[in-house]
Amino acid sequence: MNDNPSPRDEPAGAGVPAAVERELPPGRHRVLREQLMREIESGGGTPVVRPAWRRPAFVWPAVAAVLTATVVVGAAVTQQAALPLTTHADGSGDRRPAEARRSDESAAELLERVAEAAGKRSLPKVRDDQFVYTEREDYHWKMDSEKNDMPCPMTLEGYPYGLREVWWSVDGQHNGLSRERPDGGEVVEISIGTQLPVKNGVNFFREVEDELPTDADGMYRYLYGLKGDERASGAKSAHRRAFDKASALLAEQLLPPKTEAALYRALARIPGLTVYEGSVDAAGRTGISVGLEGDWPEDRGHGPTRHELLFDTRTLAFLAGDTVKLDPPADSCDTLEAGDLVLSVAILERAVVDRTSERP
Repeated sequence: MNDNPSPRDEPAGAGVPAAVERELPPGRHRVLREQLMREIESGGGTPVVRPAWRRPAFVWPAVAAVLTATVVVGAAVTQQAALPLTTHADGSGDRRPAEARRSDESAAELLERVAEAAGKRSLPKVRDDQFVYTEREDYHWKMDSEKNDMPCPMTLEGYPYGLREVWWSVDGQHNGLSRERPDGGEVVEISIGTQLPVKNGVNFFREVEDELPTDADGMYRYLYGLKGDERASGAKSAHRRAFDKASALLAEQLLPPKTEAALYRALARIPGLTVYEGSVDAAGRTGISVGLEGDWPEDRGHGPTRHELLFDTRTLAFLAGDTVKLDPPADSCDTLEAGDLVLSVAILERAVVDRTSERP
């Protein structure tokens, strides 16, 4: 699916390098400390190792933050994993797409080009006993030590941060695996339990095939949650929810070509979309993006933001889902400039493999 894979620093099967001694970002310390206090207060002993993890239908973007903090604490931390995670440049000090500029191309034109490219891609036959492999890099400004000033107020939520590899069962009936390197050091390994079908959502590839429409009209109704003869309300909040639902699908799922093409054509019907050239993601890649601007409830405290989908300029493959701050800092505790990334989910590679721990 991703025609812009990340480079590999180590060959498959090499041993995991020793962890670099470095300080965790301030937010990570708070998350771990809070979890430890809960363990002590509940009278529990050591945290449960390698818990089974069931994925909810949609985790974009706020729910993913809590989920990540929950599963990381209490997972097995290992430096003996069979396959090491690749360490990518974290782009420190370069989380702002300073060169991003408004494009003359309309969102409808861009998304039609993206849909045509997606529809031409092929997907090999997928067996039930296989796994969807995804390598991704997650970023949230609260976990960026360069963006946090400790004297300023800071909430205690956990957020996605760092490089991760995930193997999801194709049919949801086989145990998967997640490997994370939250701060470029030790690998956190988490077992993923079997997945259950969900109502009004999709949890694994077979559900994607069975439940998601392959035509633009059907996909539009799916994104807006319309039933029967129901029509879209036209409310800005409904447009935002539909856009984020599409973003979640692209970030969390392997989509068959016809389904992905239908998704882009349905997105093109959302009013108010803008196109920017030179946008950047958590991995430092630049491309062309389509986004929706507004005051998003989950981005409270940042003023208006733009939620956007980033595509490779050449191949038009989906690269990332980003949230970009639009206003300059409101006060001395607001460390994000206009154009800074609030969060980013960058898909570095996605493919179907035969077993957990196997890379494409």
